[in-house]
Amino acid sequence: MDGGELLTVADAAVRLDRSTEQVRRYLREGRLDGRRIGGQWFIEQHALHAFGEQKRDGRVFLDRVASAAMTDPLGSTIGIVAGGGSNLAEGKHAYRLATLRRR
Repeated sequence: MDGGELLTVADAAVRLDRSTEQVRRYLREGRLDGRRIGGQWFIEQHALHAFGEQKRDGRVFLDRVASAAMTDPLGSTIGIVAGGGSNLAEGKHAYRLATLRRR
């Protein structure tokens, strides 16, 4: 890495529309170029732009990954969403329907 504006993990997460943990995972896996300074990850703006432009199979990589705002990590475990009330079976059914509509 050579110069350029340094972004925090939080800044990168906002720009990529991902969670901070997902950005840290990209960094640990070497998929996103970054460096650690004093125990914190930093990403150069041009590296973040290059990462966002990566293409695999003719599609932009980030288009194939669910947005952090769209994921519901506990929904499938809890099984209760709007319309499900306190009946777990109805909640699970409502969750599945909502998930299908999002796709």
